[in-house]
Amino acid sequence: MMPHTAKSCLLQVKFFKTPKRDLSMSFATLSHVNLHRPGSSVNGATTVQRDSADFLVDGTSLLARLVTMNGGHGDFMGCFVRGFAEAKAQALNELLLKVDTGSQQRRVGIYICPECGDIGCGRFSVMVERRAGEVIWSDFAYENGYEDPWIFEEIGPFRFEPSQYEKAIRHSSEI
Repeated sequence: MMPHTAKSCLLQVKFFKTPKRDLSMSFATLSHVNLHRPGSSVNGATTVQRDSADFLVDGTSLLARLVTMNGGHGDFMGCFVRGFAEAKAQALNELLLKVDTGSQQRRVGIYICPECGDIGCGRFSVMVERRAGEVIWSDFAYENGYEDPWIFEEIGPFRFEPSQYEKAIRHSSEI
């Protein structure tokens, strides 16, 4: 597999509008690749180097699909970021629905600002739901905390077999 960087992936991948996935279809496979954002300093503006995880659904970059649907701004990092143990633990618990909210579903940020991780800079999120025998990712959205989330109807939902899902999420968090 060729090295995966935000710049190369986002500039070279194009996706076309696809119909909503039929939930009666087979389970999708969740995995990840390392997402590297090089640091730089140009004319006094500095960007910090970050290494994070990009989720792949059936081998396709989820970030690339979301960025394409959102108009091309692709400076995001995955929710599992090397060097941020506390934030990784929180994201892990949220994606595994370990945080008690009284519900079997919740909206979880999966791609965040690479400088600060704050929702105010914008993030991509997904509704995660656990049902009998499956975990579902649906209602992908771009949100910023001060406007209603912008839901992408062109992607998902994706069904995952629970043990494969948990293994993939835990593996992604080990970056």
